[in-house]
Amino acid sequence: MHNALDTIVQSLSKEEVRFFKLFLNRTDNKNRKDVDLFDYMKKKKGDFTTKDVLKKLETNPNNYYQIKNRLYHELNNSMVWQHIWKDNQSKSFSFVLLSRVYKNKGELELAFHYLKKAENEAIDSELYEVLSIIYSEIIKISHELLSIDVDCYIELKRNNIKILSEIDEMDLLLAKIMYDIRTKQNFGKSDISLVKLIKTKYGKISKEKNLVSSTRFRIRLFKMYSRLLLQERDYQSLEKFLIESNNEFGKDKLFNRSNHNEKLTLLTYLTNCLYKTKKYKQSLKYSEQLLISMKEYDSFLYDKYLFYYYNMLVLNYAKTDKKKALDYLNKASKSDAIKRLPSYNAFIYLNRSLIYYYEDNYKESQKNIARLIMQEDFLLLDKSFQLKILVTELMIRMIVSNKYLNDKIIRIESDYKSLLLEENYIREKKMIDLIFKKISDGDVVDNKEDLLSSMSDSDSKDLDIISYNIWIKENIK
Repeated sequence: MHNALDTIVQSLSKEEVRFFKLFLNRTDNKNRKDVDLFDYMKKKKGDFTTKDVLKKLETNPNNYYQIKNRLYHELNNSMVWQHIWKDNQSKSFSFVLLSRVYKNKGELELAFHYLKKAENEAIDSELYEVLSIIYSEIIKISHELLSIDVDCYIELKRNNIKILSEIDEMDLLLAKIMYDIRTKQNFGKSDISLVKLIKTKYGKISKEKNLVSSTRFRIRLFKMYSRLLLQERDYQSLEKFLIESNNEFGKDKLFNRSNHNEKLTLLTYLTNCLYKTKKYKQSLKYSEQLLISMKEYDSFLYDKYLFYYYNMLVLNYAKTDKKKALDYLNKASKSDAIKRLPSYNAFIYLNRSLIYYYEDNYKESQKNIARLIMQEDFLLLDKSFQLKILVTELMIRMIVSNKYLNDKIIRIESDYKSLLLEENYIREKKMIDLIFKKISDGDVVDNKEDLLSSMSDSDSKDLDIISYNIWIKENIK
C-alpha cells in the first residue's frame, strides 16, 4: 500500500489538496498523525525512509501502519466526494449505491426511486454499461416490489445487451489498432486482416441509423474511420475528415465533460495530420487550440495530453525553428507528468537526436540515440520500432565513425533475427547489409540501387525514422 499511498499524495493537484484539508475538517483534526504524515509525504516527494517517518511522527511501527491506513482511506473518500458529481457515470453509480443501501434497509420503493434516477442519468449520457447494471438491479427488486413492470425491464435489458455487444466489438478492434499505433509510433503497419475487420465493422455500423444518431456511436465511428485512414497513411483524406468532424461536432455541441477525452484526441490527431501534410503553421495553430481545451473542466485531462502537446511543438519547430524545438524539448524533459510516461525517454532522446542530426551535429545526434537505446524502457517499445531505432543509430554512427559498427550489426542480426526475415522489414535487412558492406569496403552499387528502387522518397520519409533513400543518396557514393 505504501507505493500506492505515495503515488496518490504526489498526484494531487493544489485544488485536490485544498479539498482534502477541508474534507478532514468535518471532524476534529487536531493532533492528527495522518494529517502530519500527509504533509510530510507531500514535502519529501518519496525521498524518505520508514525510520525518518517514525522519528517525524514520534510513533512506533504498529501505530505507523494504522496511520497510513487511515490516511489512505481518508484520501480515497475525499477524492470520491470531490469528483463524483463531475462525472455522469460516477453520478449514475452513486444512485445505484444509494439504491442498494435502501434495498438493504428494506425500503424497496426508495431503492427503485434511486434506480430510476440512475437510469435517467445513464440514458442521457448513453452509459450502456451502467444501464446493464441498473436493469439487473431493477429486475432483482421486482421479485419483491410487484408494482414494477418486469416485462418492460427485461425487454430494455435485452436491447441494451445488443447495443453493448456492438460497443464491445468496436472497442476491442479500436484497442488493438490503437496499441499498434502507439507502440510502432507510425513506423509500422497493423495486420492487414485487422484493417479489413475494421473496414467491415465501419461499413456495417454506419448503415444502422438508430446507432449513427447516437453521440457515443458517432464518436466511435469517427475514431474508427480516422484510425483506418491513419493506418493507410492517407493523410490528405484524414486531414479533410478531421477538420470536417471537428467543425461538425462543435456545431452539434457533441462534446462535454464526459467525452472530453475524445475532443482532445481529435485535436491531437488533427495537429499530427497537419504536420504530416507539411502545414506546420496550421498544425501549431491547432496545437494552441489543444492547449486551451486541455485547460477546460478544471484541467482534469491536462497531464494526460501534455506529452502530445509538446510532441507537436517539437515536431513542427524541428522543421521551422530548430532552436525553439530544442527549447520545448528541454521544457518537456523537466515536466513530472511527462517523466511518468513509459515512452518518455524515447520521446526526449529520439527527438533530440533527430534535431541534432538535421543540424549536421552528428556527434550529439549519435550520443542521444545511444542514450535512448541504453534506457530500460527501450525494451518496452514495439520490436519493430526498436529495430528501426537501431538501424537509425547505425546510419548516424557510420557518419561519425565506423568503430564498433560491425559488433553492433552482429548483435542486431542475432536479437532481431526472426523480425528481419519478415517481408515488412526487408528494407531494414537490406539497409543493414548495405552498411555492413560499406564498412567492409565491399561493392555496394547493387545494394544501393536495390534499396532505392524498393520505395519512393516520399514513402521512405513516412516509414523510416531518417529516410533511408535520402541518407543513401547523401552518404553512399
